[in-house]
Amino acid sequence: MYDAGQLLMVPLHAAFTLHERNWMQQFSGHFAREFARFEAAQRNEKAEDRLGRLQYVYLSSRFLVLAAQSGKEELIPTYLPSVLYREVERVWKQEPAWQWGRKPFAGGMKERVLWKLSDPKTKKNYEKAITDEELFLFAIAADLRTYERETFNGSIESPLITDVLTVADKAFRKGVKFRGKGRWVFQPGVWSDHPDYLYAGRREKKRNMKPAPVKDIAWDTSHSHRFPLWLLSLSQAQKEDSPQRSFYETLRKGMEKQFYEQVLVQPTREFPAYRTKNFIDGRNGVYRWGYQSLGPNNGYGPYELSGTLLLGWWTFLDSDRIRHVYGKMAHQLPSIVSVAGIYNGPDEPLKHASSQQQLKLKELLMNLSGGMEVKIKD
Repeated sequence: MYDAGQLLMVPLHAAFTLHERNWMQQFSGHFAREFARFEAAQRNEKAEDRLGRLQYVYLSSRFLVLAAQSGKEELIPTYLPSVLYREVERVWKQEPAWQWGRKPFAGGMKERVLWKLSDPKTKKNYEKAITDEELFLFAIAADLRTYERETFNGSIESPLITDVLTVADKAFRKGVKFRGKGRWVFQPGVWSDHPDYLYAGRREKKRNMKPAPVKDIAWDTSHSHRFPLWLLSLSQAQKEDSPQRSFYETLRKGMEKQFYEQVLVQPTREFPAYRTKNFIDGRNGVYRWGYQSLGPNNGYGPYELSGTLLLGWWTFLDSDRIRHVYGKMAHQLPSIVSVAGIYNGPDEPLKHASSQQQLKLKELLMNLSGGMEVKIKD
C-alpha cells in the first residue's frame, strides 16, 4: 500500500489531466477491487501498517476528488466515499494512537495531535513532531471536503471533516516558520534528537563517526516531497477568497521557493543532472546513518536522497520552473549512467564491484527501472 500510494500518484493525476479515459477506467477498476477487500484488511491491521494504509487511502481520496472535479462521478465505486469517511472517523477518534515514550492515546489521533500542540514536556523533541501519519489524514479529510463541495454544492458538510480541518489549520499555523522572501520550513528542530537525524551535521560518510546533531534541522527532503500535494488538498478544501485558502496558497508558493532556491541543485558540467540536498532547509548532511535496512556504517550521504525527485510529487508545486525541471529530466533519464549511484542511494552491493562492473550494473538499473530506485538483494 505504501509503494502504491507513492508510485501511482502522478499517473493518477496524469490520467485526468491528459483526459485518458482508459487510464481513468483502469484506476476505477483498481479501487473497486481493492476496496472490496479493504474492510477485511482493516480488521487484521497491525499498528505498524497504518502509515502505508493512510498513504494508499490518500491515493484513493485524490481519485475521488479528480473524478468529481472532472464530472466523471460514474467512475467512483458506490461505496468508496463511505469507506473513506469511516476510515477518517476510525483513525481520528476511535483507534488508539501510538506515541513515543508513553502509552497510546485512547481518544485516537485527534487526542494525540492536540497533546502535541499543547507544548507538553517531553524527553525528546521528536515526541512533539507532527508526523506524516497525521498530515496524510489532514489531506484525506481535505479531499473529502472538496468532494462534498463538488457533489453537494456546499449544502452538506460533515462535522467530522470540519473538526479535522480545524485542527490541521492549528497545526500548520503553529508549525510553519518563515525564513524570508516567503520561504518556510515545518517545525524546525523538532527532529534534531531523532536517530535518523543525529548525523545531520556530518558532510561526508566515514566509518565509526560520532553523531553531529543540528539544533534547528528541518525535515529531510525524502519525507518532504509529499508537502506539495498535501498543501494542494488543503487549499482546495477551503472556500474561495477565504483567509484559509489564502493561507495554504501562500504556503504552496513558499514551499516552491524553498525547494527551488534552497534544495534543488541544477545540473553542471561535472554532474549533468538535477540533485537535491538532503534536508528541506538546504542543509546537506548525512541522513539515517546506521538505519536498520542500510546496515552499520552506512546511510544517506550528501545528495543521496535525490532519487525522491523521480517520484514526481514536486511537480504539484505547479510552477513553470518546476515543470521545466521535470521536462528536462524526462529527456535525460534513463540514459545518464553517471547519476545512477546518487539516485539509487547508498546501495551496499555496488561497492564490492569493479569500476567496469559498477558502470554496467548502474546502466542496467537505470534502463530497467526507468530511473526509479532499485534495491539489490543478492
